[in-house]
Amino acid sequence: MPARSEPHPSRRDFLASAASAAAFAALPLPLRARDPEELPILGVGDYRYTMDHAWAKLPKGKGFGYTHGIVEDKQGRFYIANQSRDAIVVVDAQGNYLSSWGQAYAKGAHGLRISEEAGTEYLYLANTGLAQVVKTTLDGDVVWQAGRPYLAGVYSQDRGYSPTESVVGPNGMLYVADGYGQSWIHIYDAKDGKYLDSFGGRGTAPENLRQPHGISIDTRSGTPRLQVSDRGNIRIVNFTLEGKYLGEVITKTDLRFPCTSFHRGDLLYVPDLYARVSIFDKENKKVADLGDFLDGQPFGGEGDFGTKYPDLKGYPNVPHEKRRQGRFISPHSLWVDKVGNIYVVEWINDGRVTKLTKI
Repeated sequence: MPARSEPHPSRRDFLASAASAAAFAALPLPLRARDPEELPILGVGDYRYTMDHAWAKLPKGKGFGYTHGIVEDKQGRFYIANQSRDAIVVVDAQGNYLSSWGQAYAKGAHGLRISEEAGTEYLYLANTGLAQVVKTTLDGDVVWQAGRPYLAGVYSQDRGYSPTESVVGPNGMLYVADGYGQSWIHIYDAKDGKYLDSFGGRGTAPENLRQPHGISIDTRSGTPRLQVSDRGNIRIVNFTLEGKYLGEVITKTDLRFPCTSFHRGDLLYVPDLYARVSIFDKENKKVADLGDFLDGQPFGGEGDFGTKYPDLKGYPNVPHEKRRQGRFISPHSLWVDKVGNIYVVEWINDGRVTKLTKI
């Protein structure tokens, strides 16, 4: 996969019409200061936040590539997966740079998860370019790595494997979403990386998937469910931990192009690639849309799946002077801390990590 690893919509679809340039003339001034009093406020009611696009600070000589994943460890340090020679960047709770590593993963650093196992925290990095999932310590030491599993009739030279995200279940199993490959979910033993089983696959039945880009564990009902952001079908669906299809929990009515889902308390958070972050309650009813670049207006372009995308010249790589204060461009993943602050990484060529501080 090339460095610009979000394959849908395609590069061709990102070419905007000449009319887009005129639309930019009406956009607000570019982002300016980080003074808390000047930070924009977004949201309503119980879901109000200040928005700081410049929260993560890198030293001279280092820079983000496309930012794809973010997690927090028990000490309050954040790990940011991005496509640069510093594929994993570590910052403190204030966004100050601490360290970085992972040059070997630069080409396709994508989904990032953290898991505590027997009192030790580990990272799971899904790499689209290397077509593998790697389990590491927090310092980057490799515990194991797993490439494409053998499934007769599924993978071939023309039908590749490209994992986009993984998650560890309460049963000790690792679930890997082949989001950019053949749309299967693969199950491994998280301890040693042994392949166990698969389900899903591309097709037309409800239990089939089309670009399962994100995967998470939903425990809000009291029974752990495997939750898949089936991006190509514009829906979020649940499965049992054994892979039995349980149905849709959020449909395309409330989504645009969901990248993954994150759970904190009774709330479900969805980073939507098409310019907003959405929050849902315990019954999966939407309670907020945050930072919507389009302000709820119709899209302009047309993507590979018939999904419309923001009609912005060069999207998602909107020039800095054209970016709107208090608005997202392409949220790809997020983390919510224990007090409800949201940290959003975006699919932009120079990366962006935004902190939404809960009011």
